[in-house]
Amino acid sequence: MQEHPIFTRASVCLWYYFRVLDDSYGQSPGGPSGAQQHLLNPCAVTSDVEAAFGDWRPRAVVFDCDGLLMDTESLWIRTQRLVCERYGVVFDANLQRRLVGLPATHIGPLIAAHVGEDPATIVGQLLEVNGAMVAQSAEPMPGAQTFVAAVSSRVPVAVASNSARRILDQALLRGGFDGGFAVTVSAEEVANPKPMPDVYLAAAAALGFDPEDCLAFEDSEAGAAAARSAGLKVIGIPASTDQRPTADLVRASLDASDLLRWVKSWPSDGTWSRGRDAAAAGQ
Repeated sequence: MQEHPIFTRASVCLWYYFRVLDDSYGQSPGGPSGAQQHLLNPCAVTSDVEAAFGDWRPRAVVFDCDGLLMDTESLWIRTQRLVCERYGVVFDANLQRRLVGLPATHIGPLIAAHVGEDPATIVGQLLEVNGAMVAQSAEPMPGAQTFVAAVSSRVPVAVASNSARRILDQALLRGGFDGGFAVTVSAEEVANPKPMPDVYLAAAAALGFDPEDCLAFEDSEAGAAAARSAGLKVIGIPASTDQRPTADLVRASLDASDLLRWVKSWPSDGTWSRGRDAAAAGQ
């Protein structure tokens, strides 16, 4: 359907200033908050993206999984709590925050140090409990499937996760993402998990792009640190209020309309997203 000429971007902006900011619209005497501006003003949110990235467009995109594509972060927290309780370890808010974004191979030894147990035993319990939870109840995050489909129609996409390979595969299968990514990298397949850059360096290399040409989507501080250390630009989508990922841009969810508009502005002729190997070969 062709857009009616009256509904131009300029008219939408004018509607915002004359309608949304009008006191009769129900605003508080102090005017709209920053959050209200972000949600209500289509001009402001687009300019935020443009301010963050300018004319730069990614040639490939790498997604985190837990807490970004799949609502599995809460399951991972429940897993940690259950295993800690088995050994009498108090799983308080401080410990929970310390463990956010860390893989089982790092969490297991931390718990083991408190209880005198073999770290490998606790790692195995973490993976067993979490695998069962993911298989039974993991769900996609709001907007994730639509957003990934839009991005993958423009550029190659990958997943870089701190999860064990079997947990990652199970989560992507449960969310309907299986087969939707050209590359998936698990923390088990690199020397160091997040917050080290290894998973992102591996994902970019497997896609055939320099990290500087790639964009990462992350929900955690550890994940964003990994992506930035690898040289990727980062959009943060924090899954919880206690996570403040350092990123070029932060949004509340993948449902953010300005993100989808920005993705749709990326070139889609195929030449832009050729990897460095293909470009070097003149393909």
